[in-house]
Amino acid sequence: MGVKIGGPHMILLPDGRFLTAVRLYETDNWHPARTSLCFIDPNSGKLAETLTLPSGGDTSYAGMVLFDNLLWVSYYSSHEGKTAIYMAKVEVGK
Repeated sequence: MGVKIGGPHMILLPDGRFLTAVRLYETDNWHPARTSLCFIDPNSGKLAETLTLPSGGDTSYAGMVLFDNLLWVSYYSSHEGKTAIYMAKVEVGK
């Protein structure tokens, strides 16, 4: 993939693309981190970040459900000073 990731969760979208939620790192020393949605090319294995969720610090382990063309993402993060669970609704474009 060419990048360090943590806590991945991947789904197959109806249009055939693979979407994953992962913890990404800014540097090689594993900090700082963020939770992002990324597409994975199944042929090359390359990861392409498409959306950074509000996150930072201790963050990861997203869950995803696609329902009525909306992606519902739950994840935890400590970017607001203490660790909390967040929910995001994301339109999945074509």
